[in-house]
Amino acid sequence: MTAAGPGSRLDNAYNYLTNTSGQPNQLSVAGASAHDYHAIARQDAIDNGLNPDLFERQINQESGWNPNAVSQMGAIGIAQIMPRTAAGWNVDPHDPVASLSAAAKAMAWYQNHYGSYEKALACYNAGTDALDRAMAQYGADWRIGLPAETQRYIHAIVGY
Repeated sequence: MTAAGPGSRLDNAYNYLTNTSGQPNQLSVAGASAHDYHAIARQDAIDNGLNPDLFERQINQESGWNPNAVSQMGAIGIAQIMPRTAAGWNVDPHDPVASLSAAAKAMAWYQNHYGSYEKALACYNAGTDALDRAMAQYGADWRIGLPAETQRYIHAIVGY
């Protein structure tokens, strides 16, 4: 995902991730220990209107729940957030609790904007531009217009 200017989808997602003062929204998970990432992820998903089972599968696919993961492409942490995206979202990708919260909020925005969790996954993995191009070119068959890696990513999480 790349940075974009005011009014862009990335800017809208950033606004969704922050409160009215421009500060990152804080995560509050009652009863979860600092390292109970599954419980934190499930609560973040529920708080953002996401299917918690799918969100858990997504985080497992992203990092295998490793808060120290770094991908070959440079994505960082448990939610595998690219540094430029993390800066735009005002989140430290090395902080697993903040990253899970930011990822859930971004997924909720993508899901609400595009209408499905599958399309939200495409955005998270390949970016909104890739999804927009695939939908414009292939319509209802949009998934075939995505990179093969993104097709595999979606399939691994949703199972179809």
